[in-house]
Amino acid sequence: MPQPIAPQLDAAQRHFAEGRLDAAAQILLKVVAADPAQGDAIEGLAYIAARQQNPALAAEYFDRALAILPATAERCHTAGLVNQAAGNHHRAVELLEQGIALAPRQLVLLNAAAISLSALGEHERALERLKQAAALNPGAWEIRYNMGRALGLLGRHDAEIAEYRRVIEMKPDCVDAYVNLGVALRDLHCFDEAMRMYKKAVQLDPNNVGARTNRAQTNLLLGQFEHGWREYEWRWRDGGQHHAFGERIWLGEAPLAGKTLLIHNEQGFGDTLQFVRYIRLLEGTGATIVLRVQDALRTLLAKTPGASKVIGEGDTVPDFDYHCPLLSLPHALRAMTASIPTETPYLQADPALRTHWQAWLAKPPESGGPTKRPRIGVVWSGSTWHLNDHNRSTRLQDWAPVFDCDASFISLQKEIRDSDCDAMRDFGALRDPAAQLGSFSDTAALIAELDLVISVDTAVAHLAGALGKPIWILLPFTPDWRWQLDREDSPWYSNARLFRQTARGQWRPVMMAVGAAVQAFCAAFDAH
Repeated sequence: MPQPIAPQLDAAQRHFAEGRLDAAAQILLKVVAADPAQGDAIEGLAYIAARQQNPALAAEYFDRALAILPATAERCHTAGLVNQAAGNHHRAVELLEQGIALAPRQLVLLNAAAISLSALGEHERALERLKQAAALNPGAWEIRYNMGRALGLLGRHDAEIAEYRRVIEMKPDCVDAYVNLGVALRDLHCFDEAMRMYKKAVQLDPNNVGARTNRAQTNLLLGQFEHGWREYEWRWRDGGQHHAFGERIWLGEAPLAGKTLLIHNEQGFGDTLQFVRYIRLLEGTGATIVLRVQDALRTLLAKTPGASKVIGEGDTVPDFDYHCPLLSLPHALRAMTASIPTETPYLQADPALRTHWQAWLAKPPESGGPTKRPRIGVVWSGSTWHLNDHNRSTRLQDWAPVFDCDASFISLQKEIRDSDCDAMRDFGALRDPAAQLGSFSDTAALIAELDLVISVDTAVAHLAGALGKPIWILLPFTPDWRWQLDREDSPWYSNARLFRQTARGQWRPVMMAVGAAVQAFCAAFDAH
């Protein structure tokens, strides 16, 4: 004879309240097995999964429960939050908006909906929900903080800054508001005030990773390398980067004679290409250097000066005494070098692959015309997953002033975005060897046969720089820290020329300047 449901639900509730989650789940699973339409039991399983830090399973149970139970505002809110935690932001928005329709004045619903809308890139809708919430409770600093974030993502920077200042007035110890305000001020080149905001954040919370890492990057941007490199070590504490090599990190203190030092890549391809230059400085330490890089770079970097062995991420890591992340080398080597090693080239292209590209470049392009004009490689966009891609990448159609020049242009893009396909067809003189660019070694060999490379801030810019090829780099108004400010040259690559936005988001003046520079480059090329 089936057991009554109510006593079983009561027993499960007692177990749940006293922290015996597995016991509660066992009871509820038996109830659901006996009656799959028992919504209260399914909802109980959802709460248990959420308490056990399994939001994906909790979201699944809530969906099943909501197919049976009435959709209350509270139920929609909780289901929306677990979907949010599971990364199911479309479903979260659907549930939270349903909850808002039932209870339009509930702040928690409005704020939660804004968070998921923002995660989906729907910043305008997020801002509208936050404005509704702020109207209901003008004193809620959390709402104002989220409004600041949404306004920043919408590019409304003056309003963003005003909101963060308002948060600080409402809650003077809000560390994150100081950090975000510092970042917003930095991006407007208000560096002194930005540094004051980071300092205040560190005073409130000396272990705040956001304050430390953003202050480090600002110092590096301003050329304050000693302070910048030291504090940049905080990047490992923010949860965004990880390595699996334990605590035996070498930062310059321990002697290396007779030891094996594993130096390993971090972040992107460009970072690896830029920072392998430091490895040769370790040649006199008596250490055996094992360099671990991304698999896509292993062949290209196989003969890195100073490295005894180069392995890829997919290879077995040999035994080592110490390890050092690549971007920690400037800090670790501070006693050996007071400046950036600028000798180029420090990478070499494969001669056999160069022969292939010599033959390819010698063939007349399909559009006809001479092939002895200067050969210029171009890169107009980077990877879409890059956090700063919306600032650093351009549209191919923006390059019209450059392509009007009398040169032979070769695309160095591995992937062409759908939004650029029409422009690719319109610029018929732009040759596209993407199908033959199977690796960085292929790209390096092609670059070696060109006269100039023009690129936005991508790995190809670093590759050309490391190969000693003339490289022109197009930079947003506030560039990545490594390109610093107010200079046309680079301390990293003596063969680089920098073209900068003078106003935020404005690429046309940059393209006009690059077009005029290419005209001059072509004239000089013809003269020789």
